[in-house]
Amino acid sequence: MPTIQVVGYGSLLSEASARRTAPSLARFRLVRVPGYVRIFNKVSPAWMARHEVRDERQVAVLAARERAGASFLGTAFAVDEDDFLSLFEREHHYRWVEVACVEEDGSATTGRLCAEWTDAEYRLNRCVTEAEYERRVGRFYEGALWRDDVLPCPPYLEACLEAARSLGPRVYDDFCRTSFLADGRTTIEAWLENGGASPRV
Repeated sequence: MPTIQVVGYGSLLSEASARRTAPSLARFRLVRVPGYVRIFNKVSPAWMARHEVRDERQVAVLAARERAGASFLGTAFAVDEDDFLSLFEREHHYRWVEVACVEEDGSATTGRLCAEWTDAEYRLNRCVTEAEYERRVGRFYEGALWRDDVLPCPPYLEACLEAARSLGPRVYDDFCRTSFLADGRTTIEAWLENGGASPRV
């Protein structure tokens, strides 16, 4: 029976997306995650490998960043150990942390979430040899993985927006207000309202 709880906030807002990696998924539901915001500050070599990059700045996917007093609506779900290892591999570039969450009924729970990291920490803790880094990153992309000067990857942003929409207006509005560009200040809501690059391709 699934025993490891995972917290999603980007592509994992989509149950279908989560289930593709973790078919044992159970109890998919909404939770509030206090003390964090979403930020588009991680370059995704996988997205770059699968999609044509039309703008070298539009390469970012989401990470979770600690921020006192903030919170966002995410999803929580349970998976078995094998499927968690698959999710861990899918999100290999992240620092996995245990976070406190609030269920829709107000009760407390915890889950594992993908938080932001640094390039130095990633190399030290995940890719201890240059050959491993080349296999996972270098053959797709040269440069820093964690940046403050990038914009959302259009197909990824659209996938996140569609996932949020599918969970209802409250989740969609929360996503737009609690997700930030890599500068850490500009919300996705403000960016799109002020003529930011279209998320549609």
